[in-house]
Amino acid sequence: MGVGAMIGAGIFALLGQVATLAGALTPWVFALAAFISLLSAYSYARLGVRYPSSGGVAEYLVRAYGAGFVAGWTTVLLYLAMVVGMSLVAGAFGAYGNALLPGDGSPLRARILTAGVVILLLLINASGSDAVGRSERIIVTLKVLLLAVFVIVGISFAKGPEEPHRVPMHIAPLAHALALCLFAYQGFGVITNTAGEMPNPTRTLPMAIFLAVTIVMMVYVGVAVATLANLSIEEIRRTREYALAEAARPIFGAAGSTIVSLTAMISAASCINASLYSSANMTYLMATARELSAIESRRVWRGGTVGLFTTGALVLICALLLDLSSIAVLASLSFLVVYVVVHAGHLGFLVSETGASRIILVLALLTNAVALLFFAASTFLQSPRLAIVFACMLILAATLELIAHRIRGPLRVDKGIPGGSFPGD
Repeated sequence: MGVGAMIGAGIFALLGQVATLAGALTPWVFALAAFISLLSAYSYARLGVRYPSSGGVAEYLVRAYGAGFVAGWTTVLLYLAMVVGMSLVAGAFGAYGNALLPGDGSPLRARILTAGVVILLLLINASGSDAVGRSERIIVTLKVLLLAVFVIVGISFAKGPEEPHRVPMHIAPLAHALALCLFAYQGFGVITNTAGEMPNPTRTLPMAIFLAVTIVMMVYVGVAVATLANLSIEEIRRTREYALAEAARPIFGAAGSTIVSLTAMISAASCINASLYSSANMTYLMATARELSAIESRRVWRGGTVGLFTTGALVLICALLLDLSSIAVLASLSFLVVYVVVHAGHLGFLVSETGASRIILVLALLTNAVALLFFAASTFLQSPRLAIVFACMLILAATLELIAHRIRGPLRVDKGIPGGSFPGD
């Protein structure tokens, strides 16, 4: 589950953008992001072992900060981050599909494909179909095997780019690339939501999280090395929205590029499907906790709730109005804020209960906070409009929480939510 959530979007959607920014340092940036993610994974694993719950991050926030503004605001921000993350994956589906179809490909065609996959999977989720869910293990296995073959063959038979890759001399692009890489690893958090179903979470949860991040790190670093060995930075920049498919072309020919594109599209579709299901559960939990209006939990068509269709509409709006680079920035910044708040709460209020190492928690907090500050500053300097959009996201989350607080009073979340499905699933 963790490997599938991470590889579902990260390497297919972000490789080209990261390589454009980091150049020859791309594999090292992915490795550094893995190290920071392992620090975060340690914090999440300790929290998951101490509080096994399908509530995941929402549970930890209430445990740390109580049923107040901080927990509510961060939960809403996490939901918005999930929406933005899904729009990134949907945009990647459209980009790879557009590159796969004959012709030069127009932006309109990519947006039609993006909207189509979101609407289709929204209807599948509302129908209660679990066909895609049952195939998730097969999809994860196939895409990991494909990427492993790409790495081995790509490195072994690389012809090399026409010009050597340059190393960036400024910290701003590297900070930008690092933040994008951190988003590529963020999927490990889904493992904590299954802690309530594990027969032995004390052993299984940490092992699953650390193993998932390690496997994904090896895949990401290997794919980065193979891509740089076969494409110039200019070629990567030109095809950054579908760089992995372009990198497969000199190695495997047109057939290889087609296979990679199809794999990316299938991976993106399965990731969106799982995320829509997860977000439906999250909106149900937030509605029953009075974090959102109770209407969000109401069924409107088959098994689909208002919350599910609201999420789908927000994903469509983000995916159609913003380009992939902008979506990636917003998603990365949002998840970094959530990480900082979770680690600060763990270190400040829960460390005595979880028994976690204070040194590792301090490192997790500092590395994510520094990455957030550098990335936020870089975004503000390079794209003030995008920085304003992110500020609006923070304000929107705060506004929704304040409105909810006035309507419902203190946040009402059942602690120790047992593992399994939410009511009505």
